[in-house]
Amino acid sequence: MESSNTSSNQVNLFIIGVNKAGSSWLHYLLDTHPDVYMSKVKEHNYFGKSYPDNRDEYHKYFPFNKAFKYYGESTPTYFSSRKIAEEIVEYCPNAKILAIVRDPIQRLLSHYYFRKQIGVIPEKASLKKGLEIDPHLLLDSHYEKTLPGYQDIFGSENFKIVSLEGGKQDIHLFWKEICEFLKVELTEVPDSKLKAENPTGSRAFRGFYRAVVLPIKLKAPGLYKLILQNKLFYWIKTMSLAVLGTADKEPISEDLMQHLKKEFEPTYEYLGSIGFANVYG
Repeated sequence: MESSNTSSNQVNLFIIGVNKAGSSWLHYLLDTHPDVYMSKVKEHNYFGKSYPDNRDEYHKYFPFNKAFKYYGESTPTYFSSRKIAEEIVEYCPNAKILAIVRDPIQRLLSHYYFRKQIGVIPEKASLKKGLEIDPHLLLDSHYEKTLPGYQDIFGSENFKIVSLEGGKQDIHLFWKEICEFLKVELTEVPDSKLKAENPTGSRAFRGFYRAVVLPIKLKAPGLYKLILQNKLFYWIKTMSLAVLGTADKEPISEDLMQHLKKEFEPTYEYLGSIGFANVYG
C-alpha cells in the first residue's frame, strides 16, 4: 500500500460504465487491490447531478485519512455525457477513467431484462416492444457516440476501455493491463472475482425486486445507500438469485437480429478500431 495519500482528498478513479457490461464486476475486482479503495456504495451519480455542490456529502464515502493510492467509485451512466467528463476533469484533472464494454447486442439484452426489473419496461413486453418503450436499450450500446468524448478529454494516459469478453477470455492478461494502466503492483486475481457481480434476475426475482427493494430505492434513497453497505443485503440478494434464478434470454427472431446487427455496424467497427477486433470481429 502507498505510504502517503496521493489523491489530495479527491476521488481519483472512476468506472463510468457501460450499463450492464460488467461495471459491478470491475468495481469489486479493483477493490481487491491493496492500493485501491472502491466506495462501498455504487452509483453515486454525483457528477451531472450535484457537482460542484454537496462535496462533503460525496466525500464521506471515502476514507481519505487512509493511505490508498486510489479512491474510486463507479456510476455506470457517467459514460453517456461529455458534460460529465468535463466536470470530472475539472474536479480531478489527473483522474483515471475506466470504461467497460460488452458485445452491444448482448449488453442490450441484459439491459432489457434489467429495465423490466426496475419497472421501466412492463414485464410482459417483448424485446421489440421494449425497444420502442426505452431508447436507452439502443443508445447505451452505441459506444462510438459516447466514449470518444472521454478519450478526447482525458487522453490515453488517463482513459482506458476494457472488454467484458476480453476479461472472460484471459482474466490474468486483463488484470495485468489494468494494473499497468493504474501503475500499481500486479496482484493475484481472487477466484471469487471470476463470476458476475450483478446478474439480472429471473422473472420471479424481478417481481420480488420491484415489490421489496425498488420502493426503498425510490422513496428512501438515503436508507437504500445504508442498506447497500450492509453485507447482509449482499447475502440476501445472492441467495434470492440462487433460489429464484437469473434471467432466461428469450429467443430473438431472425429479422430482429439482422436489424440489430445492422444497427450496431458502426459500434463493431469502433470496437475493432480501438483494439478489440479479435474479440468482436
